[in-house]
Amino acid sequence: MKLSKPLIAGLGLMLVGMTSLAHADQWGPGGPDDHGHYDHRDDRHDDHRFDHGGPPPRDFGPIRQHAFEHRGYFGRAERLPPGVFVVQGRPLPPGYGRPLGPRELEQLPYYPGYQWIAYGPDIVLIQDGTGVVYQVLQGVLAY
Repeated sequence: MKLSKPLIAGLGLMLVGMTSLAHADQWGPGGPDDHGHYDHRDDRHDDHRFDHGGPPPRDFGPIRQHAFEHRGYFGRAERLPPGVFVVQGRPLPPGYGRPLGPRELEQLPYYPGYQWIAYGPDIVLIQDGTGVVYQVLQGVLAY
């Protein structure tokens, strides 16, 4: 009987602790009412934003045009050596290119599972994990 009282007390404490943890997620960012979330976007720039979060489009023409017109927001990546090429559907050559920073990414749409890379005068959309090139926006960073 000595073992049953501590066991019951421990189970009771564990049950109370678990119920409080189960309800805690509702009040953090991303909860049902999204309490505590602050939108950091600057709404003055919404005229050039694209749809975020969907799959990549088939036609990158508007994105290419927008990136070219706003190329001043993008830093330059180092020039590619001779013989190094970016080929759609193949992995990006390792060691070249750089991920875009937050200021640069504001100018481009977000696609889950993909990331934008500056690669010489080009901007390249690659698949996360595999590094396979999905789309090349050729020459958009050229002056």
